[in-house]
Amino acid sequence: METINASIPANVSNTELGQCDMHCRIILITLYSMVLLGGTTGMLMMSRMLFKRSSQSVVATFVLSIIALHSILLVSLPFRVSYYFSVTWDLGSFTCWVVTSIIYSHMYFTFVFYVAIVILRLFTYFKKLQMQQLKKHHAVALSMIIWTVGYLVFLPVFFLQYGTDPSHSEQQRCFEFYRDLNQRELIIMNYSVIVIMMATVVILFLLQLVVIFQLVKALWPDMWTHQEYRAQIKSFFFLLVIVVCFIPHHAFRIHFIQNYSGRENSKLVHYNEICVALTTVCCLDMLCFTGGVIH
Repeated sequence: METINASIPANVSNTELGQCDMHCRIILITLYSMVLLGGTTGMLMMSRMLFKRSSQSVVATFVLSIIALHSILLVSLPFRVSYYFSVTWDLGSFTCWVVTSIIYSHMYFTFVFYVAIVILRLFTYFKKLQMQQLKKHHAVALSMIIWTVGYLVFLPVFFLQYGTDPSHSEQQRCFEFYRDLNQRELIIMNYSVIVIMMATVVILFLLQLVVIFQLVKALWPDMWTHQEYRAQIKSFFFLLVIVVCFIPHHAFRIHFIQNYSGRENSKLVHYNEICVALTTVCCLDMLCFTGGVIH
């Protein structure tokens, strides 16, 4: 704790450094370090498991995309840990933009693949789709479409809109893209994303609960011996990950946009940074699967 505090340059105040004080930085360092360790372990274990099984299923292909997303995010986390430990950024504004864009692109791409898995299994349950009809090349093609369309939409928006505040070019500053939220276009875009994400989660959550209750009623007490029930529970787990990791960030974002007006709202910045960090906890999903939390 003393090391972190002592590392702040004497001529630089907390306000100039983005309003994240010592306690905020300790929380962020601890959270990112935990995700880095647990996420890397889970990713390696799941990759090994999929390699051994040589699975050709559509869901396995989507899981590989999620592992790839987690890998990209985990590579960026040491930069964040280093910054919050030393409170200096000497890698330039473009590198800061790249590391910042990774955490947001990871969140939204992971959300899309989670939703794709849940919808696929719901379609299968309601007999709207036969898994045997889907080949691996179908899943690969769909994954490539998601990656391509996603980046064609995400990168221009993030590149052209975020990072336009002059303070982003200053030395020793990074991860302060909330300063751009005074732009009307970004406010509208954020509200739109929040509504779409929350509406999607609520609808899928209710549908998934209905499916699980129907399966419990039909298969009790031997439901765990049925593959269909286990598959739906795994889908429900993905929805829980979204609710725990992604929804708090977007719910708080509404409050943040409405109340943030400048440097005087430092507590809002603290909570915003912690909510952003919470989105990375979804990297522990593979550890939960391989560790036996979700069978």
